[in-house]
Amino acid sequence: MVGKRMMMICFASTLLLGGCLNIPTKNSPNAENEDGVKGRPSDFYESVLTYTGDGYFLPYGGKAEKAEDQYRDEVEKATKEYIKREYKTDIEVHNLVGNQDGYTVFFESKGRLHFYSTAIVPIDFREKRVKEESIWTQEDEVEKGLRTALYAYIKEDEFNVLDNQIQEIVDTNGEVVGTTVEAIQNVGGDAYETPYYFVQSLSDDEAIEPVYDLYMNNPDASKEELMDAYQEDLFDPADLSFVINLYMKDPKKEPVQEVYNPIMIAFEENDDLPKGNYTINLHDHYVIKKAGSGNKKNSLSQDGRYGIFKR
Repeated sequence: MVGKRMMMICFASTLLLGGCLNIPTKNSPNAENEDGVKGRPSDFYESVLTYTGDGYFLPYGGKAEKAEDQYRDEVEKATKEYIKREYKTDIEVHNLVGNQDGYTVFFESKGRLHFYSTAIVPIDFREKRVKEESIWTQEDEVEKGLRTALYAYIKEDEFNVLDNQIQEIVDTNGEVVGTTVEAIQNVGGDAYETPYYFVQSLSDDEAIEPVYDLYMNNPDASKEELMDAYQEDLFDPADLSFVINLYMKDPKKEPVQEVYNPIMIAFEENDDLPKGNYTINLHDHYVIKKAGSGNKKNSLSQDGRYGIFKR
């Protein structure tokens, strides 16, 4: 069941955002980039330390891409109004990526609840009109962002433990890094997200549902009221997924078990982390530019296990 749920998360993100998949390359395995690294040509890959989303694309987005400046202001305004109306949330728009019928808009919430997500804004190219009446979001996409933001808000102390542990790993290990904030802003959209991990709450997460309902009915509800609405006894760790993505700091080094295993052990032994299902990934130094993903054949994960469960 857990494996099926994780596959559903990746599949949904892939349809809209091009993530989660190991995308094969047709480049020669002997091609080198400016760092002298074979198999990572610069037209296809970029250093995780500099990648900000350039080169990312969605299928059939060419027509919208060419008209971006013409529609940008109107698309941004319409998206902000739609998300405010439907989800009681103010947002900042970071990026527009052309899709088959218009734009996929990458945005970040503003205020006490913090998450990244996307909306789809169709364009009538024949009439040169933004179809404000037809704006939509992928099923459960913004809802997922709000649920995970609520988790981070009412479980702030536990999330601080997670952030501190990752920072300690990065500082003491010296071998790993995360992605850039700009990459998250421009091509992220994975709900609650930091340069080192993202969190996703499934639609049947019964524990957080009363908190979500309270917020939607009263966005000004106090933190104490939101915390009181949380149903701890209904929590299922399979419903809250933490995906950790770390990258090798050295462009010429492969991900190796000697680096990966201590990271795994640190997560397995820390019982003060937020409760949920943890997947730990270690990638080489490079991001696949068109997908905004570090997942490649040499990436290390849990060797067939679905994850580390914190109950």
